[in-house]
Amino acid sequence: MVREVVWAQFDGLGIEHLRLLDQEGLEAHSTIVGVQDEQPFTLTYVLRCDLRWHVRSVRAECRAANRLTTLDLESDGEGRWQSGGHPVERLDGCLDVDLSATPFTNTLPIRRLELEPGASAEIAAVYIEVPALTAEPMRQRYTRLAAASGTDVYRYESPGSGFRADLRVDADGLVVDYPNLWRRIVPR
Repeated sequence: MVREVVWAQFDGLGIEHLRLLDQEGLEAHSTIVGVQDEQPFTLTYVLRCDLRWHVRSVRAECRAANRLTTLDLESDGEGRWQSGGHPVERLDGCLDVDLSATPFTNTLPIRRLELEPGASAEIAAVYIEVPALTAEPMRQRYTRLAAASGTDVYRYESPGSGFRADLRVDADGLVVDYPNLWRRIVPR
């Protein structure tokens, strides 16, 4: 299966084109053009998951302020991470990745957790800040709310920051609407 999705930021300052390949696991290829703190950036990333929706690798490259930054992380799928063959112990226990500049990475825990309506789960994710591409562990909570007009709604919460958003997703767990941040424009 190949699927292509395009999201636009609500403020009009960013767009993402994502191409998903679903074969022996999932492979996502994406390009984002956006603005962060009034600074334009271009981010490309490739993210690979196994058949259980556990992230196995993320490779990202960001160009901002005439500087190129790269990130290359690999996981054993059980929460142990390495970069350049060296363990990254501060990320131990994280199964998911959350790239700050994309709604796509919300799909990873949504698919992996397979929550029943009304159920919730707290997770540890590798939070990757764009454009710096710094990676730190972050606690997050997902709650599956009631379906709304053919789509599901998941509440995403970041307990550390107090951030909360109700995400409308399609049958594949891809974000259709991330209030005040992203909206999918293709397919509608």
